[in-house]
Amino acid sequence: MQLETMAEGLTGRLDEFYSLVGPQNAWLGGEGDAWERGPYWLDGLVPLAHILDNQRLKDKAQPWIEFALRSQQPSGYFGPPDDRGTGKDENGIQRANSADWWPRMVMLKVLQQHHEATGDRRVLDFMSRYFTYQQRQLPTQPLDHWTEWARHRGGENTASALWLYNRTGERSLLELARTLVGQTSDWTAGFAAEQPPTAHGVNVAMGVKQPALAYLLDGRSEHIDAIRHGLAFLERDHGQVTGMFSGDEPLHGTNPIQGTELCTVVEFMFSLEALGQITGDVAVLDRLERIAYNALPAQTTEDYMARQYFQQPNQVMISRDVEQYAQQHGGTSQLIGLLDGYPCCTVNMHQGWPKFVQSMWAASADGGLAVLNYGPSNARVTIGGVEVQAEQQTSYPFEDGVRIVLQTARPMAFPLHLRIPGWAEGATIKINGQDETPVSSGRIARLERVWRTGDTVELIFPAKITRSMWHKQLVSLERGPLVFALPIGEEWHKIGERSGIATSEVFPTTPWNYALEPGAAVSLDRAAAVSDCPWIDANAPFSLSTTGRRIPGWDRYHQTHGSLPFSPVSTDAPAETLRLVPYGCTLLRMSEFPIVKA
Repeated sequence: MQLETMAEGLTGRLDEFYSLVGPQNAWLGGEGDAWERGPYWLDGLVPLAHILDNQRLKDKAQPWIEFALRSQQPSGYFGPPDDRGTGKDENGIQRANSADWWPRMVMLKVLQQHHEATGDRRVLDFMSRYFTYQQRQLPTQPLDHWTEWARHRGGENTASALWLYNRTGERSLLELARTLVGQTSDWTAGFAAEQPPTAHGVNVAMGVKQPALAYLLDGRSEHIDAIRHGLAFLERDHGQVTGMFSGDEPLHGTNPIQGTELCTVVEFMFSLEALGQITGDVAVLDRLERIAYNALPAQTTEDYMARQYFQQPNQVMISRDVEQYAQQHGGTSQLIGLLDGYPCCTVNMHQGWPKFVQSMWAASADGGLAVLNYGPSNARVTIGGVEVQAEQQTSYPFEDGVRIVLQTARPMAFPLHLRIPGWAEGATIKINGQDETPVSSGRIARLERVWRTGDTVELIFPAKITRSMWHKQLVSLERGPLVFALPIGEEWHKIGERSGIATSEVFPTTPWNYALEPGAAVSLDRAAAVSDCPWIDANAPFSLSTTGRRIPGWDRYHQTHGSLPFSPVSTDAPAETLRLVPYGCTLLRMSEFPIVKA
């Protein structure tokens, strides 16, 4: 239902509300935006259209595909051929530097997804010609010839070159990939030294996968070591409970009132998806799932018609007067709306859910099928020349198990790989309802047998309520992949409008300044059923009940909560029962709490 909501929301209708991706966009041959706006939107629209097999969305995407393919010049260059000037006649319009390598990196990803869905042979020939052109030009027009973005984000380009190599076997593509790695910021050295080449959050999110791409080319283990070190550094120095790191827009520490940009969320997810497939590291996949089921749904409205530029783990109000962000964007960075903050997130947010669904399934190196992440989905694959269909029947993450049902054209032997999350101690697997078999958490379980139509694999993940510690010894409650938060009552104030979509502030109507009782019991309450729209407080599939006490001296400061009391904290306030719901079901929230002093 989440993808269907996107189809009816901004993902499927953005051109109706945002003129920069309308007919005048330069990626449709017009005189408008010539840079990343159109390609960003397509990077989410194309996979969504094909996952849903939605003809309306395919029809929206196809003119962009056709323009890109037709625009290729004899040299191999493609896209808008020249600059439209440097003026910005609309917020976020970018008409200069149209030849920059960066927006082409995004459009290449779009064309790859189009080819994977349709088998369009034109894409392979097109990309081969373009990469020949690029190898010829890079010595005199390196990645940072026009802007710094392509240098920091060169991993996107490298990944596309390797994608084509895996389909054509053209050896020159490996030479190009090495050239690209050499011109891309050195993320391996940066993460190893805990000094990323740039502190810009979106660049960091993209850069996380760059060492793994370099590893594919040279096999040096230092690249993989640097990724693990870099992820640990980001969590230690900038990490927040959702699995994200702060970045408003530069990296900004662990305080739960610092923001994280929506572009950073979806790009970090995409990088972790790539890392998971390259390394098979369960910790990476666990982190991806944590972000997808917490940070991602919390930053858009339930109808997918508005979004926030920055979100906070402790978000006690949404206001144009928030002052603690490194980038303010005229006081609009936190507002709910269409273009507030900066428009990049309006066009880039769409890749999050579709690519996460795609990443749930993968081919394995031993000729089998891997299930890397869980959620209701299905896949049709060919293994050893035999068509195999597999479906995850589940309401995960709101259910503690997954049932995988297989259909095969004929009995077929192949390995099935299943990720067992690190938090799922005591997990078990049943095949065709037979005895439960224990499996180790934090590992990839491998099942090899002759599979037949109707075979079922049932995974049972015992999810326990746990506590984790964050900034200044603040504590959060978790269960399985879900973080829990105290929902705060909301009073919405419309302060503007763009293309019929309101721009809003949201103020609290209920208390938020609580500390948790350290030894209090925590109980789980389940709803009767999981709603088709689970990501709002009213439809929360389950909640936690525990005890907390207010801290009377802890109040609002500059439109957010004031300086955090060092935990544990003394308070004479009476104990109250607190109801916490999944983080993704909240807008105003507290998710990192002080603890009451015993």
